[in-house]
Amino acid sequence: MSRVMVSLCARFIAIAVPFCAAAAVLVHGSALAQSSGSLKKIVVFDQPSVNHDAVWMAQAKGFYKDEGLDVTLRIFPSGVTAFQSFFAGQGDIIMHGELSGLQNWFNLKGQYRIILDMERDSKSYIAVVSNNIKSPQDLKGKTIATRVGSTGSWFVSEYLAKNGVPENQVIIKNLDNQTLPVALCHGDIDGFFIWQPTGARTMEVCGDKVHYLTTAEGYVQGYNLAGARRQWLETPEGRDAALRFVRATMKGASVAEKDFPAVAAYTEKNFGMSEQATRDQYDFLVRPLSFDDVFFKDFCSLSAWMQKSGISKEKADLSKFIWVDGVKAVDPSLVKAAPPPC
Repeated sequence: MSRVMVSLCARFIAIAVPFCAAAAVLVHGSALAQSSGSLKKIVVFDQPSVNHDAVWMAQAKGFYKDEGLDVTLRIFPSGVTAFQSFFAGQGDIIMHGELSGLQNWFNLKGQYRIILDMERDSKSYIAVVSNNIKSPQDLKGKTIATRVGSTGSWFVSEYLAKNGVPENQVIIKNLDNQTLPVALCHGDIDGFFIWQPTGARTMEVCGDKVHYLTTAEGYVQGYNLAGARRQWLETPEGRDAALRFVRATMKGASVAEKDFPAVAAYTEKNFGMSEQATRDQYDFLVRPLSFDDVFFKDFCSLSAWMQKSGISKEKADLSKFIWVDGVKAVDPSLVKAAPPPC
């Protein structure tokens, strides 16, 4: 409905009340997008990682505004770091990996829910090491960094275990993503296990001093998830905002999957990322946008590792880990039944 029609309604409201009421309903969606005062404001904790491209495209293409949302993206180096502010009551929705998500769900006694599985893969998770390290056995006695509590922790642990390297023979150092390239170039660490684009940036900075040792393929599958507090989701306002966020983000994922130039332009403009660094992660992304059998299988594997490692003392009831309303509202077939606690 055009603005002209709305104007006519205003002029002839005395004689056309029914007509105006119908017009008001028809223009409601476009009015939400046009009037910043009517948009529902939410704060989303984001990261400069290409597997967040669904959110970026939803923002860049105006899908959030089309859904009546005014989304502010706050950038953190990792989900582990973002959770520190989230615990303090800041933000509405947070993006993070699988380990930090499940660990914080346990820590918060279930007062947290995953609302969307935006991406998963294993090939964009990488280990970069100095050139004197050629094999898993060469890691013995070396200092290896990761963001402790993130996917990197699970990755390095599984890599060492499957290659017969005792974890107590490797020094694990906790560093945030943005510090890893310089630390490796300067020799402060001997390598790191993390995700792209940190590996690509390290290659650009360090050159031939370093190389890729492995990807996470065959070891773990990392996830990029969106979550929110259970209490917020149980309010009418929070539930409504989450439903809109999921719809818009799923539209953003559809664009991101088909339009690499748009994703590359966004990363260059907002994060100074080269096209090649973006490509190095983009090509491996899988966007399930569902709670499927693979999701539950992977999280049962993660839960088993957490129990074995002493991070968790109980099984995970994944039916209480997820909030399915948003995905179900788009397509009920995208939500499978959760397994028994695992």
